[in-house]
Amino acid sequence: MIRRDEHGAYHWTGTIDAGYEGKTFRIVFGVVGGICALFMIMSIAMGGEMMKVTLLSCGGALAVAGGVCWLFNRNAGKRQQSYIMTEDSIFFRLGRYNSAYAFSSIKKVIVYTNRNMIELYPVFGSAAVFASHEDFSFVRDFILQRIPSDAEVQYE
Repeated sequence: MIRRDEHGAYHWTGTIDAGYEGKTFRIVFGVVGGICALFMIMSIAMGGEMMKVTLLSCGGALAVAGGVCWLFNRNAGKRQQSYIMTEDSIFFRLGRYNSAYAFSSIKKVIVYTNRNMIELYPVFGSAAVFASHEDFSFVRDFILQRIPSDAEVQYE
């Protein structure tokens, strides 16, 4: 439920979509797997004993990445993120991690109505906004009214 404070800022907490977290896991495995593939190609070129060491190192790196993803996946769909939205920006808080995006810096927005999620793409990086089904249309409309008119908006 969204509440408005005495300064006009809107506050709410949204549950992070399990599918969004799955996207992060795929990126992690893609990066770690790509680096391992590069190291394997280099070790083949070097030959001999390097092949065995590289294979074991890559296996270990993939196992650690898999373990971390498995731990986070156990809580998928249960983690929550807090938001504060003002007339010119939106602030995110997830645990100790904080970030803020000015609406004027947004270049692209993807609206996932069936997932109650809005992805914001400023010049660098991206951020996902989650809201309850009841509050989603308010959050979506508030954001879309404040982003630059030349920002790309997609509906999925």
